[in-house]
Amino acid sequence: MTARQQKVPAIFGPRVRRERERHGWSMRELSIKADVSIATVHGAENGKDPALSSAIALAAALGLSLGTLLAEPECARCDGKPPAGFICSACGREGAT
Repeated sequence: MTARQQKVPAIFGPRVRRERERHGWSMRELSIKADVSIATVHGAENGKDPALSSAIALAAALGLSLGTLLAEPECARCDGKPPAGFICSACGREGAT
């Protein structure tokens, strides 16, 4: 397994969580929309490497491409998207309002 492959769950999980919360959905709501189990959503958000079919389903339910969820982060701290009203101390980006 390459170093990049080992980082996938660490990149994918936080992005899934952030996008789910941005939509205002619970894990259960996302699991229903993606037609995957709550355990799959929970596992993905907490660093477990999901099956490819589950990763694709989660991305589609969130209205994103799988590539977007897997892209290297722009900033290790805020992933290039700090929360609204905040400024990332690592990269200086301001969160969109």
